[in-house]
Amino acid sequence: MSFFRSKQMKYYSLVIPRESAWMVMDQLGRLGQLHMIDYDPLLPMMNRPFANYVKRCDEALFKLIGIESLLKQFKKNLIHCEDTQKLLDHFRDIQNSRQKPGHTYFDELEQEIERKKNHVQEMSNNLQNLLDRVDSITEQKLVLEKAKEVLGNSIAIPHNVNDYQQLKFGQLIGVIDKEDETRFKRIMFRITKGNAWVNIVDLLPEKQHHQIKTQIDLNRAQQPRCLYVVVYPGMNDQSTLKQKLLKVCDSFAKNRIEYPNSQEAMDNKLRELSIQINEALNLIQMTKKQLDVTLDEFVKEQNGCNCSYFEQLRLYVLKEKYLYVNLNYLMMQGSIFTGYFWLPEGLEAQVEDKLRNAMQNSIDRFPTGQIQEMKPKPGDLAPTYFKLNEVTMPFQEIVNTYGVPRYQEVNPGLFTVITFPFLFGVMFADIAHGFLLLLCGLYVIVWKNQLKKETDSMFNAMIPFRYLLALMGLFAFYNGLIYNDYLSISLDLFGSCYYPKHEEWEREQNCVYPFGIDPVWLASGSSLNFMNSYKMKLAVILGVIHMLFGILMKGANTLYFRNYLDFFCEFIPQLLFMACTFGWMDFLIIMKWLNVYPNGKDPSIIETMINQVLKPMDESATPVFPDNAPLQLILTQWLTVIALVSIPWMLLPKPLILGSSHKKHKVRSEDIDPQQFRKDLQFAISSKSIELFEQEHDSGEIWVHQMIETIEFVLGGISNTASYLRLWALSLAHGQLAEVFYDMCIAGKLDMGGIIGGLMSGYFYIVFALLTFGVLMMMDVMECFLHALRLHWVEFQSKFYKADGYLFVGYSYNKILTEHLK
Repeated sequence: MSFFRSKQMKYYSLVIPRESAWMVMDQLGRLGQLHMIDYDPLLPMMNRPFANYVKRCDEALFKLIGIESLLKQFKKNLIHCEDTQKLLDHFRDIQNSRQKPGHTYFDELEQEIERKKNHVQEMSNNLQNLLDRVDSITEQKLVLEKAKEVLGNSIAIPHNVNDYQQLKFGQLIGVIDKEDETRFKRIMFRITKGNAWVNIVDLLPEKQHHQIKTQIDLNRAQQPRCLYVVVYPGMNDQSTLKQKLLKVCDSFAKNRIEYPNSQEAMDNKLRELSIQINEALNLIQMTKKQLDVTLDEFVKEQNGCNCSYFEQLRLYVLKEKYLYVNLNYLMMQGSIFTGYFWLPEGLEAQVEDKLRNAMQNSIDRFPTGQIQEMKPKPGDLAPTYFKLNEVTMPFQEIVNTYGVPRYQEVNPGLFTVITFPFLFGVMFADIAHGFLLLLCGLYVIVWKNQLKKETDSMFNAMIPFRYLLALMGLFAFYNGLIYNDYLSISLDLFGSCYYPKHEEWEREQNCVYPFGIDPVWLASGSSLNFMNSYKMKLAVILGVIHMLFGILMKGANTLYFRNYLDFFCEFIPQLLFMACTFGWMDFLIIMKWLNVYPNGKDPSIIETMINQVLKPMDESATPVFPDNAPLQLILTQWLTVIALVSIPWMLLPKPLILGSSHKKHKVRSEDIDPQQFRKDLQFAISSKSIELFEQEHDSGEIWVHQMIETIEFVLGGISNTASYLRLWALSLAHGQLAEVFYDMCIAGKLDMGGIIGGLMSGYFYIVFALLTFGVLMMMDVMECFLHALRLHWVEFQSKFYKADGYLFVGYSYNKILTEHLK
């Protein structure tokens, strides 16, 4: 029953000597069942004993992130861990084989991570520098080749110094960014006043770095670059024009190249650049090979842990950080650490066994401390702990999103496993749509392991909710069978109880349709009116049953906590009020369904409920009880009286009893210590789960609170019942949308013949499929999901659910490592 109510908790103190603190916490982390309590939540982490160790772990993780970025850059695929328990066993074996204190292993790993990180970073920087050098040399070579083409084709300038001096022309060659091309031309024109010839040619990155990229692919982003050639009049190096041009060129780019004076010098320069490129490429290959070997050490699987060595390092550092964070929850007094924790009942022997193991594994045989059961401090409530599995987890998450259950109160998650998908199915009722949703859930269930490996799959996000999805589809399929609704078409599964006669339908004698709605009703002209009435009444019946069940759970809570005041003064009148009003209405609806009335004498449920209050002494002309109006009148009178009496019953007794109790406590408090009495009273109230307002015992606040509770319940009974009509409204909307899509896309195209008719039918079938998937299978699923969520949070859980607890967070290595798996 640990899912109906949270597990019983016990409060313990923990005393550990400083010398064995790491070993004890390591053993307790493997147990994973202790909820550690921070002795001072307001104390900053930097002021705690092990803040420096936590900082060192963060620094080690930061270094590992740098290594991981290099692994991704060089496309090294890590083998991620799947079995955390196997990895923890490996860590334990390492500790046992070292014959050294356990906490020193992190010191060794820290040094190893630092050393390898520096080594990898140095090789990566060298490789980056070599790549930059190859880029620069390749660009310089390409610039010379392009400049030779430009100068040779544009103007016939002989490559001889004397000829240059005779012609009185000079040139500047270099590289600028593509985005500066227009600005460069404009400035050159203004400086030379149009007396210089400027030519700019694109240097395509794919040609410039093709040879490098075929050998090493580091996804290096390249800025588009351009070659510029400026030919200007005058060869004097000291001329004012040349000095201005040099300043402009140097301001745009740092890569300005001297153009050779002869063809022989050009050939020698190009040959020299080619040799430099080949030498740099050889160095790049050697450096990359060494870097690959070093990075492969991180990727390889080691020690039979089914995961990469890098993952082992990362998860061990995370485990170590988690240990020191929880050690900081303990208070240090000299050489002793003291702290408190909550433990599920029945696990005391396991904790003591872990403490004995810590002593046996300790090299120096230091004492490992002890635990002692204690009474909780006044006002300290135990955490809420449910043992969940893959099926119950998503339903408990639905409940916890609204609020965590109070310790030991009834858990709505148990009932949500069935009621949530069922109410969803009532709104999403369709045989075809429900079956598709069921298939989707079954697909994720069966192929879970394969989908986990496909991180980009849309089904990957559905894995935690696969059982919820399957149940939603199953109940939608089931309710679709009840409504006999298949894509807005009624199915003739069991024949019919009606036969045509004189253009009307006659019902066979004593014929009962086996299951669901007779298809003749959905094919008739009054199908909408019939289904509206049926679905509306069914929604009210389901809603009242759901709320009555919530009120019964409130009674179970009050009895469990021995809060008899709430049981007699709240639960009983609330149950009577709901049963005598809306429960009676449900009974009348079912009675009307079970009986056959003469023509023209069908009773009106709404009129009956109104006359119950406005005409309490008059017999009904069309009673729901066939030919027994006096019995119905007696029942309605008694039920009305009970419902009216229940309202002051909810309002008056509880404040009066608490007010008189407050006076007695006030008289007795004159002879005792007021502060001590306040502590005892607060503890007594918290242990019995009495409402928070009672802790102050202010009679005025009690009256106001009880008045609000009474008004909210009475008015909420009406509004909540009306809220369940969304079961009818959304079911109607779903059916009407399906009918519109079918009529507009398929029904009208079935009569078309020939090739054109076949093509049109195929086209509109695709439109129908897309509309069904996008609107009904996506948007309507989300809409029905949200409305089912609201019915549980507001209408159902408000009847009994306090939702002011907090979750049990076990100190568990398995939990923290599983959360950080990739």
